[in-house]
Amino acid sequence: MKSIPCENKYVEMLKSEKIKAYQLESVIYAEMQKLGKNDWSDACKQASEARLEWIESKTQHKYPGIKKCYMPTELEGSQLTGIENKLGGASIPIGFSGPIKITGEYAKGEFFVPMATNEAALIAGNNRGVQAINLSGGINTVITKNCMTRAPVVELGSIGKAKELVEEINKKAELYEEMKKAVEPGFTKLIDVNAFQMGRRVWIRNVFDTSNAMGMNAVTKHSAAIIKKIQELRKGVKLIALSGNMCTDKKASHVNVLLGKGKAVEGEVVFPREVIEKVWKTTPEAMIKVNDIKNWQGSALSGTITGFNANAANPIAAFFAATGQDLAHVATSSTCFNVLEIDENKNLRYNISLPNLEVGSLGGGMFFGTAKECLSMIGCSDKDDGQTNAKKVAEILTAVVAAQEINLLGALANEFELAESHVKLARGEKK
Repeated sequence: MKSIPCENKYVEMLKSEKIKAYQLESVIYAEMQKLGKNDWSDACKQASEARLEWIESKTQHKYPGIKKCYMPTELEGSQLTGIENKLGGASIPIGFSGPIKITGEYAKGEFFVPMATNEAALIAGNNRGVQAINLSGGINTVITKNCMTRAPVVELGSIGKAKELVEEINKKAELYEEMKKAVEPGFTKLIDVNAFQMGRRVWIRNVFDTSNAMGMNAVTKHSAAIIKKIQELRKGVKLIALSGNMCTDKKASHVNVLLGKGKAVEGEVVFPREVIEKVWKTTPEAMIKVNDIKNWQGSALSGTITGFNANAANPIAAFFAATGQDLAHVATSSTCFNVLEIDENKNLRYNISLPNLEVGSLGGGMFFGTAKECLSMIGCSDKDDGQTNAKKVAEILTAVVAAQEINLLGALANEFELAESHVKLARGEKK
């Protein structure tokens, strides 16, 4: 459908402050309807272009790349824009790692894994880790936890009343059953709850199964319904905040490691000694020493809470950007532990633990742009009756992180090889 030729008019309205920037879509859509048109997507695109032109006039710079990368994020029929004050889109190069061999509970086979990054050497290093994993027969993965949390904090009249509520919730008896009933029927289910007291305040850490969605919006909605039900049944319960930081959301926290948030995944590879020597020109013993001193001793000395790893955040961020995951969850998802040891055959046994992978296969940014294509690349874009796609995503991501971790440990065990390879790949300089 042809756009109505009124873009300059809307730019002038922004300049004169007759309307706010966030109101553009609604204003344009209302004028379209007067003309007998009903195209919310077109209204959103016109609003985006008008805002960008207004910003260009304010900053005295042109942004053709942002305009060119425009991405539709609106939801037809809802008059929602997806994000607010949209100007266009951002472009990040996408490469791939793999194919990597995975034998998991949900991810089975070989996978080409998309990674969006501006960092030279990241994908090259990851693929060297993939090479070593494949030469060793692939990586085995299992999922040990699967949940999403939201922890409202409430206040009561006394420490005694707070104790009573904590004990009643943690008994998981009548009140817990009422809390479960407060969750609307659908794909999200309340599967556990833990209450914690400090003074008159009680943190109610609700634990949900959110199916294939990462589920943050769902658990917030249902936690609100749960608190309303508690207030209905127990007098004197005052809500302080729907999120009280015991979730813990988008912050590194050991409570998530212990109690679960997202998908907890374990990975294992046994690297034959000759593979270590061929790929990294080092020994299993040297890599074990690097892991012990760097990842464990160095992290402990620096006061690290959950980051006993070499570089887990890097492939996680690249995978999140490619597949439309919530980028802020890199903070919690990058919790990672590496254990390296010599097995009975003198080979290197490698174990990776990723206890808080907050990923999904539908919802949010996964509906839009290239994210859906990238999820399709790993076979996780379609809805599945078994509700297993999100778990498959987590296992595939675990394999990619394992490749990055083992490669960096191997490179570090080979003295200056890390610096030399980065210089060569990023700057084109030779040794």
